[in-house]
Amino acid sequence: MDWKRFGLIGLVFIIIVIAGLPLLTLAQEQQTNRPPAEQPESGLRPQSNQEKEVRANPGTAAEQGSGQGLRQGQTQGQGQGLGQSQGPGQRQGQASGQATPPAPTQNFFQFLFSPKLITMLVIGLVALALLLTGKMDNRTRIPFLVIATFLYGVSANLGLKLFSGFSMHPSPICAFTKPLLYGLRAPMLATLAVILLLSLVGPKLFCSYVCPVGSIQELLAMLADKLRIRRRRPCFRLSQTFRVSIFLAFIALSWTAIIHTVNQGQVRALSLYDYLNAFEGFKWNLQPTLLENLYHFLPLLLTLGFAFFTYRPYCYFVCPVGLFTNIIEQMAAFRVVKKKDSCNDCQACVSKAPCPAVAEILKDAVMVPDCFACTVCTKGCHRGLLRFGVKDKTKG
Repeated sequence: MDWKRFGLIGLVFIIIVIAGLPLLTLAQEQQTNRPPAEQPESGLRPQSNQEKEVRANPGTAAEQGSGQGLRQGQTQGQGQGLGQSQGPGQRQGQASGQATPPAPTQNFFQFLFSPKLITMLVIGLVALALLLTGKMDNRTRIPFLVIATFLYGVSANLGLKLFSGFSMHPSPICAFTKPLLYGLRAPMLATLAVILLLSLVGPKLFCSYVCPVGSIQELLAMLADKLRIRRRRPCFRLSQTFRVSIFLAFIALSWTAIIHTVNQGQVRALSLYDYLNAFEGFKWNLQPTLLENLYHFLPLLLTLGFAFFTYRPYCYFVCPVGLFTNIIEQMAAFRVVKKKDSCNDCQACVSKAPCPAVAEILKDAVMVPDCFACTVCTKGCHRGLLRFGVKDKTKG
């Protein structure tokens, strides 16, 4: 065991946590202190000029008879003594005829310890234990992939209360990109924290065993192998160029607000990934127009189609989370390693692996392509020289 490496990773994680605490505090303050007009999740709509007048001078507005609904809401509020005991947001709701109070906001740790994120951590860490003990293979992986696809992709569409909190909202792509557009939010930070933790511990554990889009692509790759469909291994130089180019285009278009919407006279930039988000396809609600349905379902449908012919096309060519976790992967505590002096360079593992990572692992490359812990290379080495473990100077 390379305990120095463990110590370094632990130090990096502590630094990340310490550096992230101010961000978490800021996110919670933003979540708590946002005015009602900026809180669509609270159920309050933006104030009209008439409602603002009622709030500022309710007596005058009532005498002038401007709006029966407003007068009725005001009369009920005064009769129940709500005007003095409630906050401004609730008084506005009474004045405008909306009796539903704002939903309480959750902080970072409430999201972090939600059933959805806890099960993500459990699935990832159990998968890591099986990888390290050599118990993970294709037969073992299938239940993990099916569970991840069902829990985080399908279950929220069933209308069952048991799975009401398991929808992929925010999706990993939204959690990664929306803070750059709209600021820090607790749900997005909690999702990113789980992705970061699993990626630091093992080889892209979130992408490999938790992400529903990644899991269903992996299942289709296995099906393609059973059907003897010839798949092409992704060219990492090409896929990385695509992935980085899309991310840079997202940054440029967002900062310049070329893609935008106008709400109450305010221009809000839209994310390029809103049109490329395969996670949206797991929400089975039809959109009002054909064009909106294409935006909604087409990314996932194209991903499923291409997954028969190349390995994890969405992960390699599009996903910004894949780009992020590929960088984190280089610092992961556990990954595929080899016994350096025992390898006879037969290339059997390289030819069997569906991903482009193995060739670079054998070269001890500084930057290794995305490895999704599929175990094909470790099981494919006849001499057992590839394994999941700590990268160190082990001699054969």
